[in-house]
Amino acid sequence: MDNFTQPDKNGKTTGRPRFKGSHYYNSFSYPQLSNTNIVKNANGRFCINLPKIGLVPFVYNRPIPKGFKVKTGTVIREVDGLYISFTIEDKTVPLRRVEIQPTEQNSKGIDLGLIYYAVTSDGEFIEVPKFFRLSEHRLSKLQMRLAKKSKHSKPWKILKRKIAKLHQLIARQRLDWQFKLAYHLFSDCQVIFLEDLQIANLVRRCQAKLGDNGQFLPNGQSAKSGLNKSLQDAATINFLMFGSM
Repeated sequence: MDNFTQPDKNGKTTGRPRFKGSHYYNSFSYPQLSNTNIVKNANGRFCINLPKIGLVPFVYNRPIPKGFKVKTGTVIREVDGLYISFTIEDKTVPLRRVEIQPTEQNSKGIDLGLIYYAVTSDGEFIEVPKFFRLSEHRLSKLQMRLAKKSKHSKPWKILKRKIAKLHQLIARQRLDWQFKLAYHLFSDCQVIFLEDLQIANLVRRCQAKLGDNGQFLPNGQSAKSGLNKSLQDAATINFLMFGSM
C-alpha cells in the first residue's frame, strides 16, 4: 500500500494493489519444524507432519545427515507435483573460510558469449546448448493450439499443463548442463575469473526514436528481440551465480 500511495524519488507511484488468488503463490514456509515432524505412518511410509494439514506422505530420497536438525521447511508447488525443502543445521560444524591465493597454475579465465558459450584462457571452446531454441517449434505449436481453445475449459487446462511441463523440462535441462559445466571447469583449477556482465542492461529494450514529425523511426528492436531470446536461453546470469558461490 505504501508503494501505491507514496511516490518514489521520481514522483511516480506503482499500480494499484489487486487481489492475488491461490495461483499467484507457488510456495509457503513453516518457520518451525523439527526432526520429530518426519514420521512413519501405519503402512511404514515416510510422512511429514505439517501443522494444520496433518500427515502428508512424501518420497524421503535424501535422509537428514546424522547430527543435523531440521529448522524450517518450504512446500513448493511445481508442475509435476509438490516438493518440500528442509533447512537443516548442525551447530557443532565449525565455520571455515578457505582463502585461496590465485596463481597462474591454479587459475583460469573464461569469456562468455553466444557464438561460444564459454572460451577459457587455456584454449577450450564450449558450444552453446540452445535448449529453448531446440524446443521452440514444439512450444509454438502447443501455444497455437492453446489460443484456439476456450479459456479455462478442460482442453485449455490440459494444453496449459503441457506447456508448463515443457518449460520445466527446458529449465531443468539448462540447470543440469550448467552444473556439469561448472564441475568440468573446476576439475583442473581452483580459481576462475569471470567478467562482470550486466545482463539486465543487455536484454533491455531499445529506446524509441522519434522523427521531426513525431513518427516513430526504426530503432533495431526487431533484431534486438532475437538477441534477447538467445541471451535468456543461455541464462548466463545463473551460471555466473554458480561461479560466485
